[in-house]
Amino acid sequence: MTHYLRRFLISFFLIFWATLIMATPKMGGELIYGIASGTVTVGVDPHVIQGDRTGWILSQVCEGLVNYDQSMNIVPWLAKSWQISDDGKQYLFILQEKVTFHNGREMKAADVKYSFERILDPATASRRRQNLEIIDSIEVLDDYTVRFNLKTSFSPFLTYLAGAYGAIIPKESVDADGKITHPVGTGPFIFVEWDKNVQLTVQKNPAYWIKGVPYLDKIIFKPLPDEAVRLTALRTGAVDIIHSVPEKLLPKLSKTKDRKFDLSIEPGVAWRMLIFNTRKPPFDNIKLRQAVNYALDREELMLANTWGFGAVKNQIWPEKSFWFMGNPPVNQDLAKVKQLLTEAGYPNGIDVSLEVKPGFLPVAEVVQNQLKKANIRAKLGVIDWASLKPKMLDYNYDMVVSGAGWYSDPDARYGRFYASDGPANYFSGGYANQQVDDLIAKGRVEVVPAKRKAIYQEIFNIIDEEVPHLMLFHLPMTHAQRKNVKGFSVTKQGDLAFSGGGLPYTWKE
Repeated sequence: MTHYLRRFLISFFLIFWATLIMATPKMGGELIYGIASGTVTVGVDPHVIQGDRTGWILSQVCEGLVNYDQSMNIVPWLAKSWQISDDGKQYLFILQEKVTFHNGREMKAADVKYSFERILDPATASRRRQNLEIIDSIEVLDDYTVRFNLKTSFSPFLTYLAGAYGAIIPKESVDADGKITHPVGTGPFIFVEWDKNVQLTVQKNPAYWIKGVPYLDKIIFKPLPDEAVRLTALRTGAVDIIHSVPEKLLPKLSKTKDRKFDLSIEPGVAWRMLIFNTRKPPFDNIKLRQAVNYALDREELMLANTWGFGAVKNQIWPEKSFWFMGNPPVNQDLAKVKQLLTEAGYPNGIDVSLEVKPGFLPVAEVVQNQLKKANIRAKLGVIDWASLKPKMLDYNYDMVVSGAGWYSDPDARYGRFYASDGPANYFSGGYANQQVDDLIAKGRVEVVPAKRKAIYQEIFNIIDEEVPHLMLFHLPMTHAQRKNVKGFSVTKQGDLAFSGGGLPYTWKE
């Protein structure tokens, strides 16, 4: 952790806890939340969520059987308890009673069955479908008891039921064409309207099953992609909270006492990556990928893009996590780069392409300059995401700078990226290794945590050697809020609704 961030965190948490102890929640009011994006969301169907921001917003409206607490532990939610059979193939859920959807109807076990059958329907195109195809059948035993029968044991099963991604919805909220344009859930806020590229509005659910919350009457989410506009909106009171404070301003803002808003800077879980197209030359060559790995100075990349508030890591797990892997990050070694380039068949270096969407351009520029020093000449191409994603799916590129986030279970990290049929395999350049596929499958059915960790350590070692993509650095997680906003908190991955916190527990004085 950098000196800047360590010093800021100490002072921040002292102030935070002192404020929390003295504060008394106030009911009512409207809050405007500024999103660092050109759009608030790409859709309002919880089962077809694309991206974290959509999940943050829809989690105000829709909820799952289980949820996360602030430390990202799985906790009971719409299911108040569950039992797992000895063979790990049956999950029996006991539901909360007297929980109503926003349309006034009580949520029952039949709604759970319908919701997951919709997720599993290929026509829905749910991102969770592949993770949940392990489900063999779903039985409604009574109004408040439902049993999931799995094809085989599946250790990360509960993880894939959590939050808005596994939302329990009423069948009547789905349009005749199978789409959802007005989401209905059980959450603390009720969906009001979505004016694309302008704002999305939710209002208080007065019949929320957790008594006493939410405190606010209304929340308006607004897209504010421009950094200067976003900060100005906060300073003038046009918005109450913003996320993603410009990193270049953090050194000055963290020292400014009269800035008129509170600033939160915490270690983040979002990270930047360099992806290789492993399916086509030249980066189907492991030696060439390894050469790029040793050509990069990650500390310089982090400093140039986060002004020292980020971190250089080679995994998403913090050091105190059970899932932390032992291998240290690679340091720049230009002599080793020269050796690897020769072994790869490029003793005089190589010309390659490097593509990036506009938001990641500063990262790509530093990567380009560092590679040039190692005689890897990268031609930079800036392309919008709508055009870049098809190129990535078609494997029509050499290298791409992109980003990803945090996953609570290692299967969601390793299975998602490195399984040859993983839903985000294109983020590892189409990587395919039968040994890795077999280990991922083994990790999914292993129920002993220590044995599971050993499996994922083996996967980590292989990926560390074959480098289908590179972890460059982690960003800090930043929020800023007006002085009259109280009680606001997020999880380590930025969730805005979780057990005991988030926007449902935020108020304005």
